[in-house]
Amino acid sequence: MPATTGMKGGGYYDANSREQRSASDSFLPWLEAAIADLPAPTESQSSWNVLDMGSSEGANAIYTMNRVVAALRQHTDLPVWALFDDLPTNDFNQLFLNLFPDQTPALTAPDVYTAAIGGSAFGRLVPPRTLHVATTFNAIGFFENKPQTQLPHFVLAMQPNPRAPREGVAVTPEELQPFQQQAHQDLCEFYSARAAELVPGGKLLVQVFGRNENHSTGHGICDVLSDALLDFVEADLLPQTFYEDFLFPAYYRSTQELAAPIEQIPELASAFRIEHLADINAPVPFNDEFARSGDRKAWAKSYTGFLRAFTEPVLAAALPAELVAEQIVDKIYQRIEQLLADNPERYEFHFISIAALLTRL
Repeated sequence: MPATTGMKGGGYYDANSREQRSASDSFLPWLEAAIADLPAPTESQSSWNVLDMGSSEGANAIYTMNRVVAALRQHTDLPVWALFDDLPTNDFNQLFLNLFPDQTPALTAPDVYTAAIGGSAFGRLVPPRTLHVATTFNAIGFFENKPQTQLPHFVLAMQPNPRAPREGVAVTPEELQPFQQQAHQDLCEFYSARAAELVPGGKLLVQVFGRNENHSTGHGICDVLSDALLDFVEADLLPQTFYEDFLFPAYYRSTQELAAPIEQIPELASAFRIEHLADINAPVPFNDEFARSGDRKAWAKSYTGFLRAFTEPVLAAALPAELVAEQIVDKIYQRIEQLLADNPERYEFHFISIAALLTRL
């Protein structure tokens, strides 16, 4: 079973994911330019096939797909299959509503056909050599399978933020090793699946939250989640064992780790060429608004909505049923919002976005 069940549904993720779009936007021009280099269609080719993995409720994925289709239309009138994938537990009802708002296609170019796929991006999703373009944004940072080990003194597989120390919160390099190995293995499986699915000359754009030499996307967001849970433990509202057992199933890679399977695994080195590899400190809309207004409460509210959109399903699934029934989830996020408003400097957030553009050889 995948380590995460997907994003918070009912339109919540769409309403609280401007930051994810900002983090991916900087890399879309890579793909738009590369589409000109796609191999000419064969005589038997009836469509261009484009797959987005981790589409969630669809607002960001549809925006991306419209840009990809527009780039294709500059070179060809061939029909386009626009394929959207996410875990079977995803809110596909909202995705379909977004694809056809008011019964009008959201993909505005002519001769575009849509389909949705329920499946993990770490496995095969379509028949071999059928994809021309594949994309994934802010999805493959989640573990496919969580290592069978604990991090009893933190909620994430990373070193805690040195700018926000709390007594007793720590992760050793030895404790991190199983998670680093799992993240590498997950990425190898992801690349292997795409190598099988892409046609020669096909393009793969991989973007995900990560880290650089100065910051990690996990800093701030997991500091405040950890602090809120520890506050509840200290108030006897959560058992200590819950904190020790709980782990948010994400890993924040560097660009070196993103490229490592292609550079180190012979089968993958012969399957892909890395065209671009980079990281950016992406603009964060709620940070930009805070800088203009100085309104801590508004910043904390937006920050909490962003955080809740992708952490609540994991947190709610880990809590005992009786605590969920007592609305403990709402109380935890209320505490998070208060912590953020009280001390924005402690929970400073940087969205480090890393990406690679690959060509199938």
